[in-house]
Amino acid sequence: MKKTYNIIFIISVFALFALAITFYMAHKKNSVSDNKQTKSYNAGTDTRLIFSDGLGAPDSVTKYDLDEFDIGVTEKSIYYIDINNDGEKDRITKTFTDTGNAHSYYTYKIELKNDKIYTDITPKNLKTTNGASCDLQQIQFSFAPKFKITIISRELGDTWLEPTMAYKQEYTLSKNDKIESTPRKQVRPVCDVKELF
Repeated sequence: MKKTYNIIFIISVFALFALAITFYMAHKKNSVSDNKQTKSYNAGTDTRLIFSDGLGAPDSVTKYDLDEFDIGVTEKSIYYIDINNDGEKDRITKTFTDTGNAHSYYTYKIELKNDKIYTDITPKNLKTTNGASCDLQQIQFSFAPKFKITIISRELGDTWLEPTMAYKQEYTLSKNDKIESTPRKQVRPVCDVKELF
């Protein structure tokens, strides 16, 4: 009888030991997997290119609430900058729109001030196309020695991350305060167009 208890006791100890090792190995595997995912996510985040559209700090910012699907305009920033060097502060409005997924976009509106009247001179399609890892279109403003807008864009490939040919186009102000564009130039294939600024 005592021999039977000893055998049962030994089997129980081995079973508990085996169960403890199995639990430990499963927990360690999950921890390694979690660490790999965290490192991968952090690496992706850390390698995102820091980019500025050249506008600097806004003069005013208005924030908005999203709808129930997390879609809509979330922020509108206004910049008062003398674009045409006539001594009057013109207005650039930058609006951020969330799409409820990993993609979003900024739209820009450019208005020249003459006395108290603002005239819209915004070129067509003056908006960004932002992705979780790569942007398909970005815009950068410069004001010296004269006002210029640079747009670099590319088409979507079979996937968002597939590099495709990028194109560069610039806009300047004519002497009569009209927006003029340069011909669109081919640059090189990229995933994130921010690389080309």
